[in-house]
Amino acid sequence: MLAVEVNFLTGRFVATAYNDRKASEWPPEPARLFSALVAEWAEAGEEDGEREALEWLEAQPPPAIVASEAVPRRVVSYYVPVNDSRVIGGAWYERRSRNLSDLEYKLDSELKRSDGELTKKVKQIQDKIKKESNVDNQVSSTGTTAVESALELLPYGRVKQERCFPSVTPNEPRITFIWLDATISEPMRASFDSLLEKVTRLGHSSSLVSCRIIDNPPTPNWHPGSGSQVLRCPGPGQLEALIKRFQYHQAIKPRSLPFSAVRYNKNDNDSEFSDPLLSDTMGDWVVFEFLLQSRSRRFPSSRSVEIASTMRAAVMSYAEDPIPEGLSGHQMSGAPSLEPHVAFLPLPYVGFEHSDGRIMGLAVSLPISLNDASRRAVLRAIGHWEQQADPVDGLTLTLGRGGIIHLQRRVGPVDLITIRQDLWQKSSRHWASATPIALPTHPGPLSKGSAGARSRAWERAEQAVIASCRHVGLPEPNQVEISLDPFVLGARPAADFPPFRQRGQDGKPVARRLLHASLTFDQKVEGPLMLGAGRFMGLGLMRPIIGLAPISHKVDDNE
Repeated sequence: MLAVEVNFLTGRFVATAYNDRKASEWPPEPARLFSALVAEWAEAGEEDGEREALEWLEAQPPPAIVASEAVPRRVVSYYVPVNDSRVIGGAWYERRSRNLSDLEYKLDSELKRSDGELTKKVKQIQDKIKKESNVDNQVSSTGTTAVESALELLPYGRVKQERCFPSVTPNEPRITFIWLDATISEPMRASFDSLLEKVTRLGHSSSLVSCRIIDNPPTPNWHPGSGSQVLRCPGPGQLEALIKRFQYHQAIKPRSLPFSAVRYNKNDNDSEFSDPLLSDTMGDWVVFEFLLQSRSRRFPSSRSVEIASTMRAAVMSYAEDPIPEGLSGHQMSGAPSLEPHVAFLPLPYVGFEHSDGRIMGLAVSLPISLNDASRRAVLRAIGHWEQQADPVDGLTLTLGRGGIIHLQRRVGPVDLITIRQDLWQKSSRHWASATPIALPTHPGPLSKGSAGARSRAWERAEQAVIASCRHVGLPEPNQVEISLDPFVLGARPAADFPPFRQRGQDGKPVARRLLHASLTFDQKVEGPLMLGAGRFMGLGLMRPIIGLAPISHKVDDNE
């Protein structure tokens, strides 16, 4: 076994995700560590024993990883003067930067689709990335520099280029790479010790580290071979590829890191390797972000149903007739659909230290069982809406009480963590409601009547929550706690939400009791998870609880 521990000396890891320049990378990728080792080897004189160690390492299977949860910091743009506009003009650089970002995102998507296989399409995208990275045709020869470019070299004319430095703050300021089946000789271990002690940074130059080999590493929680996250890893020939790349770019030209794409699965508890449970609400999200200049992020989560209803009406208004059941949520007879259908989900800022429950964006959730006709109808309706939208104000939702929301569909990686689907779909045994659950049956008065009557009402409410779990295809949770108050930081109390009414079997409106719940299952459940009668309209949106226990409202027996 070989275990390499990397300690982040500043408590932060600064590195840009390879497929999104404004997103942070976490966990650090094995290929990044390998490149850092190669850089130190080359800087120190390319010692033969160290080269042998690197060639041995690149031939090993991808390592397991130990990495804690990490909180991304808000990304801020900095504007840096361009050193020499004769080499790379500002407009050209911006265009190439956008093209490279798009191509790298396409490469990531295609690798996920092909399970890491180097298909013909993958190779075509890689060739395009190589072509976009070539700047030879932008290097001006002596005497051919345009007057405009020459003037840009002067202090008053120098343009500035936007740069971002995404970073994360891990709960534990270290990460460990573990090659579990590796057998390493003492001379080779000495070579690795020599290489690791030279590594001073991982990622950006401000991301200072110290590295060492450890003999008793913790249990890994990231395992290669399956999962939804793709990490870049070294492979056979990686050292030679890096040498050739350096000979080409000389640390001056744009460059990209050669890598092998490997899927990783995150397990919070190494003893839990069984596949997570899947609910009927699991599926794909179409994510919409609020436009910052519109001040749309001022709405509290207590207005979730109002915003979801307005969003649903907007999408339905652009749908082509006949509207399929999977979008409308109703059968031809007008009765509610018996199958999972499209849900409209305002996404509140909850679960973090400074969370305040404001709605930060929206998701249109397409359940995994949704048929192709309904899926096409939703996407076409959104497309028609976008075609008629104002290019400045974006898509517009007009609410009651004078509220207006301006939003746009997010394409590609998502910056704002609250509206990232992976935040809500993480596998966990513990879940808590971000918005209260609308109980499918009314339990009776919870705060009136005798103590016995109130106790029975709370028991019925608990059974209604359990029934809501069964209704979406999940087993009964082994622990259930319910309350009028939230279990997640930033979530709003149930009393803050307006009455939620649905049409009953007799056609008359039925008021649903709203309650918050904290659930624990015997086995991990993969999200997104929505529970209760209002799950298609923003109520009962559940937040996975990982690492920290939810807020408890149980009364201490000693009090």
